[in-house]
Amino acid sequence: MLKHWIWLTTREGIGTRGCAALLRLYGSAEEIYARDESAYRKTEGFERRWLRSLSDKSLEGAEEILSLCEQKQISILTYADSAYPQRLKNIADPPAVLYYKGTVPDFDREAVIAVVGSRRCTPYGMMHAKQFGRLIANSGGVVISGGARGIDTMALRGALESTMPVVCVLGCGVDVAYPRENKALFEQIAAHGCVLSEFPPETPPEARNFPVRNRLLSGLSLGVLVVEAPNRSGALITANLALEQGRDVFAVPGNIGVKACEGSNRLIREGASMVEDGWEVLREYSCRFPGKLEDGRSKDAMRRIFQARYGLALPVYTPVVFSDTPDKKVVDNPAPKPYSDEKELPANLSEDEKAVLALLSDKAVHSDTLVAESGLPAQRVTAALTLLQIKQLVLKLAGNYYQRKF
Repeated sequence: MLKHWIWLTTREGIGTRGCAALLRLYGSAEEIYARDESAYRKTEGFERRWLRSLSDKSLEGAEEILSLCEQKQISILTYADSAYPQRLKNIADPPAVLYYKGTVPDFDREAVIAVVGSRRCTPYGMMHAKQFGRLIANSGGVVISGGARGIDTMALRGALESTMPVVCVLGCGVDVAYPRENKALFEQIAAHGCVLSEFPPETPPEARNFPVRNRLLSGLSLGVLVVEAPNRSGALITANLALEQGRDVFAVPGNIGVKACEGSNRLIREGASMVEDGWEVLREYSCRFPGKLEDGRSKDAMRRIFQARYGLALPVYTPVVFSDTPDKKVVDNPAPKPYSDEKELPANLSEDEKAVLALLSDKAVHSDTLVAESGLPAQRVTAALTLLQIKQLVLKLAGNYYQRKF
């Protein structure tokens, strides 16, 4: 039962490596919970320092966490679940429980690339982080990163400009927006992929959590790309963990003499693969994922990837850049009018897609207005808009404005 898995991960003094060792000894959290002191002592390989913590069989704390997850619509994935990534099971200390919002992709069947870097980055680093994130995703890869300011944020924003799932791993509870200014970004990611953490809901972003979190970034990935990092940074910790886990390490060359680039340049000197664009990272894995990866700088390549993945001969949505300031008429009159065109809608639309599409016309409408008018949660409206863009029924404009395409 879920409460037994949560009970196991909340035992003081055991930690992730201890939980992994106990699972190897007993097979499941239920079996660990069912043993008494005598059975523990008789087990070869059992460490006596675990005894006091495991002897506390109270499930009250676990039930409180389960209740929080239900209230906040947080899903739980355990080590025993079939959807748990085999790639993560192969590291030395896989988490026994993962909490997430959104939809977990099939990590083992995707070319997952972790993009990491410094919080205190340069404009050069921010620009390349977004470009790499966008091209990796447009080329068929899955971008995963932390939710920190700087490189992480820009890589995730770039990856969201594609049809591929995006994953963010937090060093706090998935219900905690840290940094606070990324709250909307995390909601977008949950609608396009998932936000996940091994920490229970309401866990604060304590400094000790982030090195622990970094092993998940590398563990879920085929390779780690360091965009920009000084000599002492969490990005270099992730790169070192990647090497320990047998993952590839890539680095973007930085400006000489700039402290923010010293660590990433050192990685290149020590043998990391130097890359200049996202496709140089992904092409290393193209033979392992036939039909899934292709140079995303070509629109034809993106269409082929889309057709291979989704079975639809539709062009991939390409963003159209407009002025950041919407037309004055849009500001003065943002409320949408139900579209009156008699054209027949595609048969494969969900109820959410139909509800959102009905509120759109050839006039630009802000996403906040669609949420207010539809009565649907923001995440469901965002998800519906994304699918409608993929189906070429809706056009996204600058500033989160949308309009109907027919």
